Amino acid sequence: MHMLEDATRMGSIAEADAQFSRRELFIWLASILCASAFAQSMTHGGTTALSLESIGAFQILGWFAVLRLLYLQTSSAPPSRRDFWVAGVVGAIDLLPSGKATWIAATLAALYIYAGNEKGSNGRAGAAVLGALSVQSLWGPTLFSLFTVYLLRADAALVGVALKLTRGGFDWHENVISTQGFTVGIYNDCSSFHNISLAALCWISLTKLHRPTFIRSDFKFGAAACLAMIALNAARLYAISLGRESFAYWHDGAGAQIFAVTASFVIAAICAWGASIDGAKHE
Repeated sequence: MHMLEDATRMGSIAEADAQFSRRELFIWLASILCASAFAQSMTHGGTTALSLESIGAFQILGWFAVLRLLYLQTSSAPPSRRDFWVAGVVGAIDLLPSGKATWIAATLAALYIYAGNEKGSNGRAGAAVLGALSVQSLWGPTLFSLFTVYLLRADAALVGVALKLTRGGFDWHENVISTQGFTVGIYNDCSSFHNISLAALCWISLTKLHRPTFIRSDFKFGAAACLAMIALNAARLYAISLGRESFAYWHDGAGAQIFAVTASFVIAAICAWGASIDGAKHE
């Protein structure tokens, strides 16, 4: 009798193991990366209103999209030995003390999940959003740093010309805008080009949540979201450069919060509008 009960229990355990799928393995892996990313954010904290309001909201959206899309993946194939090896390597990298480790691990996981799923699948769509999260948090800022000098000069020229045409009495040199008795320096976090990857993350997240494959109009709305982000940041730089009171309001005061919420709403609205459009699918 005891032998029969033991055999039944072992059979139940074996059956439970057999039900564990690649989909569940990838969901667990993404959940661990998500927890690491948010723990890292809480440790470092938000440094600006834009980081607190926009980046946090869009990253939450991105992680929701990743987990939701992986959950919707219909394949029930069991994980292979290679899947477990890759998950182990990704997990080991995630445990490294470097702040970049989580996003390097997320990049590897995104590439592996993308390659291991069919075209048009929810699994591949989830991997695309995971890749966008990695770009927004690590690869985008790294690429931006290579062209920082030129982009900041472009910002100063764009805002300086607008101020000179509309207000008068302003001048600019490299990344500095000046008027009588007041000077503003434009740096990385204030650049009009700084949050393009953030707009792209929102676009990919909302689009992939609606459909796993892009249609032609999606790219138009993605470009519109990025251009809107540049325009909104440029408008804020314009306001900041007007004088000391304007600087205090739009850079450190309530205006910074208003800008963050407004920018988030505008970008999200553009991306949601694009995602709601149906049409012929393209790879």
